[in-house]
Amino acid sequence: MNLSVALCTYNGEKFLREQLDSIAEQTLLPDELVVCDDRSKDGTLKILEEFGESAPFPVHIHQNEINLGSTRNFEKAISLCQGDIIALCDQDDVWKPHKLERLAEVLQAHPEAGYVFSDAELVDENLRPLGRLLWDSVGFRGQVRKLFGKGEQVPCFARQHIVTGATMAFRATVGEMAMPFPTDGYWIHDGWVALVSSATGHLGISIDESLIAYRQHSSQQIGAPDPATTMREKSLLGMYHDLKAHQQYLFTEWEKHCLHVLKLKDILKRMQERHPSPALDQNLKYFQEFETHFLARRKILTSKGPRRYWLILREVFSGRYAKFSDSWRSLFRDTFLRLSNG
Repeated sequence: MNLSVALCTYNGEKFLREQLDSIAEQTLLPDELVVCDDRSKDGTLKILEEFGESAPFPVHIHQNEINLGSTRNFEKAISLCQGDIIALCDQDDVWKPHKLERLAEVLQAHPEAGYVFSDAELVDENLRPLGRLLWDSVGFRGQVRKLFGKGEQVPCFARQHIVTGATMAFRATVGEMAMPFPTDGYWIHDGWVALVSSATGHLGISIDESLIAYRQHSSQQIGAPDPATTMREKSLLGMYHDLKAHQQYLFTEWEKHCLHVLKLKDILKRMQERHPSPALDQNLKYFQEFETHFLARRKILTSKGPRRYWLILREVFSGRYAKFSDSWRSLFRDTFLRLSNG
């Protein structure tokens, strides 16, 4: 089994050398490192070339003719990899020495799996621990992780972003199925590859172990959210006042999220034509039911009178509040609040 590492760089001279050194110190060395540089204007290319001269594996450096952006750059890097397994790499992290060995070990032990990913330790720009783990920040705990482990992975992706590319490795066949990557700004390359893999029945495996130091700094494109800023314990009265004050904004954001999710239904339909599978059939049924719930809640939030409460009761007894929304919190909002333009 050949192993490729796909690294994308852009003006990364500040942290790049530490990342490259951590790849060279792996207990299982890659068969190649493929680097796509997105027109860096600093010393990134020089660092890469110097590393390539002494690296214990081949280093293939490609500089783009034009700036492609993160998603397209990773798409290019993945397409240039020759390995059976591809591990994604950001320019500013530091890998634990056994990262590649652990990822490859899991994929070898589970030939039916399409990809694997791990947790990560969050650190500041000087690699000092922040006292938080990546999975806590993205909400990959509790019920979400249980559903993911049971194989209900596409519904998990419909709720939130889960997989971080810097912790991920996948089979090259999965990468081929996932191309071309969408550029709508909602699906990032890592989440997209994971979604396509899970949707076609090549399920992912999560490793409850921090295999990288995931650096948080002001110039990175995507970081980990701080759960302390997004989670607050509130009384029902406090929650009511908060919801009432921001009802229109919350509705708009919720509707935007649901419409993004429903785009997946159309994508999976097209994918079914190229890669038919029972898993895709089952996932399409999920999105059809999701759409039913979405349309019902949109009616609820814009209706008044007895019809509104009848619609709420129908969704309660269908079980769709628990399956597709935020359970009792969504029910609370729908029962006691109504958009002013309804």
